[in-house]
Amino acid sequence: MNMKVRRNKLIQNGRILAVLFAGVFLISKTPAQPASQPVENRFLLVFDTSSDMKKRLPAEQRALDNLLASSIRGQIRAGDSIAVWTFDRELRTEHLVQLWVPENAAVIASNINRFIANQHYSKKTTFDALLPSLNRVVQNSDRLTVLIFCDGNGQITGTPFDPGINRVFQQQRAERKKAEQPFILVLRSQLGNYTGCTMNLPPALVNLPEFPPLPQPPLEPTNAPPPPPPPSVAAPPLIIIGTRKGTNLPPPEPAPPPRLITNQPPSPVVVPPTNTIANVETNLPLPVATEEPTNGQAAPSANIVAPATAVSTNAVAPPLESSGSSMPKALVIGAFFLVLAGVLTVLMVSRARRADHGSLITRSMNQGGKPPARS
Repeated sequence: MNMKVRRNKLIQNGRILAVLFAGVFLISKTPAQPASQPVENRFLLVFDTSSDMKKRLPAEQRALDNLLASSIRGQIRAGDSIAVWTFDRELRTEHLVQLWVPENAAVIASNINRFIANQHYSKKTTFDALLPSLNRVVQNSDRLTVLIFCDGNGQITGTPFDPGINRVFQQQRAERKKAEQPFILVLRSQLGNYTGCTMNLPPALVNLPEFPPLPQPPLEPTNAPPPPPPPSVAAPPLIIIGTRKGTNLPPPEPAPPPRLITNQPPSPVVVPPTNTIANVETNLPLPVATEEPTNGQAAPSANIVAPATAVSTNAVAPPLESSGSSMPKALVIGAFFLVLAGVLTVLMVSRARRADHGSLITRSMNQGGKPPARS
């Protein structure tokens, strides 16, 4: 029996240890939450000291007692600062400034009530004396709550809520004066900007607009491994043009233009004619023609010299070879012209011989068939 009891206790203790280890494991795996960003929370109470507010002082003090007794509807916390300003045609800021202590709420309310009761109430209200300084405080505050106790006379300018505020002033001004009750205007700002506004009519409870959530602080860096570096890409070397030796490299030679290939037929080659010769002069004497003897007589000899002839043609001379042509080609062309000149000379001599024979026969006939006289 005892053994069974001990066994049950061991099993129960083992289960408890398992649950504890599981709890510790889960707690260690829970991500750490970022710490809340510390924000300075400030409250500013502004009291209108115009002559019209003198009759509303008792209602103003009752509304202030209710607010401070409820810690301003639970919005003010221990350590928050609270300050007091007064204004009519001028602004006075050198008044009470203290930290809020919830246990001293009654004492703080009594001090403020006594302070506003001792003010001098005269003249009229102008918000132009209040708003410039108030806007500077708004810009320099993390969170600011402003409660303005006023009679509603005049126009307020300098906030995003001016049209709505002035409309309520105009609509409720006469009734507030008859009931001897103040207006309580609540303005709230965060990080230098107005965020909300409410118009309150005591003895009704004062409502405060909610603050928007604060921006989250940046998360702390984790120990996660850094992402792998991107793959390296081989880039061409960078050449910097400077004054050091060896950096002013010459530019690369330009590439030759591409050769154009067309389907046009090849240009014709001009070949000089073989039956003409340009500016060839022949001064060679023709051979003496001898006439065959007639009637047993020897034919007289005639020393006839053919006049020099210059054969000129308008044939187009072959184009000159470029300066890069070879010497053998020039020699071949010269030999060709010499052979051509010799052929033409032989042709001219044979033609002249036939002409001389014709001339001797004609002369014999003209002389009456007489044989030429012998010398």
